[in-house]
Amino acid sequence: MDHRLFCEDVHRSSIATSGGDTTGHIKIWEIDIKDQANHKFRLEKLLTQEEKRHAARFRQEKDANLYTVTRANLRLLLADVYCMPPEKIIIAAGINGKPHLKDYSDIHFNVSHTHERAVIALSKHRIGIDLEYINPAFDFASVAEFACSTAELKLLSETESQRTEFFKFWTRKEAFLKGLGTGLVNDLKTITCAEAINPISGDLQGILSDWKIITTILSGNYIMSVAHDYFSSHVPVTLIPLSQSSAF
Repeated sequence: MDHRLFCEDVHRSSIATSGGDTTGHIKIWEIDIKDQANHKFRLEKLLTQEEKRHAARFRQEKDANLYTVTRANLRLLLADVYCMPPEKIIIAAGINGKPHLKDYSDIHFNVSHTHERAVIALSKHRIGIDLEYINPAFDFASVAEFACSTAELKLLSETESQRTEFFKFWTRKEAFLKGLGTGLVNDLKTITCAEAINPISGDLQGILSDWKIITTILSGNYIMSVAHDYFSSHVPVTLIPLSQSSAF
């Protein structure tokens, strides 16, 4: 069976910032790493010994902070969902390293962090998320040659906003593959994430259904893409600054 990949740009103002009935919703928490780093000592206490060792292996403190803050807040959010202490949450790694809850399968989650910000997505359906800082110094052209499909390279050549367009394609591919749980084992050039309905190559691993990706520009020159298996033509997305979350 042939499957399709629906890609859509969504303006930040169209994404809800508070809840209500969130059945079937995708909920995303946005984290300011610098702000949360002030609570680092408290957050570290929520990590397992293996997670603490993982954080200690980072050479730069900022990378250790990114991991610690994101992982600890993931635990807090999941603990809030399941009404249990965060240290009791057991996070396991799948075949390709995608984390999942060991004892529960009704909630899917995914995280992404970069520069000074992180996002955590929760859903009742398979989901992937990628956040990138649109770095004005990054040599995107050399990466585009091996990461973009022929159709995407053509679109890049025709737009005046090549850097933003590249990061749009990149975050969509990352979110899609993270949602599938395959990581970057698939050939990026076989995936087209243009603003349209794109055919999905039959060679891709993990394809069981159609998928949809929405992309939005966030403040501070960040871009975020969220991918989910296509279970509805419209899936409400709620983006919550962590300070508004009851989980912390």
